[in-house]
Amino acid sequence: MTTTPAAALRARLADPAAPQVRCPGATDGLAARLAAAAGFESLYVSGAGASAARGLPDMGLLSLTELIDAVHVVADAAGLPVVVDGDTGYGDIVAIRRTLRELAAAGAAAVHLEDQPFPRRCGYLTAEPCVPIAEMLRRLDAARAADSGLVLIARTDSLLTEGIEATVERAKAYAGAGVDLLMINGVRAVADLERVHEATGFPMLHNVSGSDRTPALSDAEARSLDVRISIWPIQAARAATLAVQRYFAALAASTAPPELMGFTEYMDLAGWADADAFEDAIARGAGPADDDRSTG
Repeated sequence: MTTTPAAALRARLADPAAPQVRCPGATDGLAARLAAAAGFESLYVSGAGASAARGLPDMGLLSLTELIDAVHVVADAAGLPVVVDGDTGYGDIVAIRRTLRELAAAGAAAVHLEDQPFPRRCGYLTAEPCVPIAEMLRRLDAARAADSGLVLIARTDSLLTEGIEATVERAKAYAGAGVDLLMINGVRAVADLERVHEATGFPMLHNVSGSDRTPALSDAEARSLDVRISIWPIQAARAATLAVQRYFAALAASTAPPELMGFTEYMDLAGWADADAFEDAIARGAGPADDDRSTG
């Protein structure tokens, strides 16, 4: 029986002795395939990354349709479970239900929802306070009631504006709301995670923030803190953007460009060799054309 991406991820997370699931962010199909080829077993779609890929700032301008498109591209290209940044859910409680169901249909495995105000902005570039705990609990209630099957992650940005004790209070409340994991955004030191773990004993997702403020965890550290997933949201996109910027600068200056991926390698990464082999197999009659699908 075919399993869903969410079920596959749940099975992986069910073993507390297993290493953390390391999820690099991917903004397109090529990045997703490169990550899969490198051996990663899950990927992340960032709202900031998906926005930037469309030339938009991370200010709540990305539409649900655009997010769904990004998730579908990444999930289809890599064939791996995808953790998705669901922002504040793209609206009120009925919109949250739709968001989770659409993400599941697009191939997502997990989603995190946050306690930022709506419309939301990048938590690292704003000082807006989070919504009241009761409002966030309504969001989580709606997400659970969507019955999407997705791994549900409750994210709080309160550490960025309210401090660690307020964050602990929120973490306790969210952990009791039927979610699968907690996500503490804005971590600057492992001590922040230690404090939350001490207070809640609840499994977590750790954001190795693309703002360069947050330390990565070794597998041993992750296990001791019950961190099941770590994400690197936009680091790969930043690396790719810098490479493109340098190439354009060299081209504009008519100087030697930086090293490029080989032409054939690039085309094959996009699927050329696989598609060519498929066409050849069909032309030789080796494909599925001989199965009995006729009715007359």
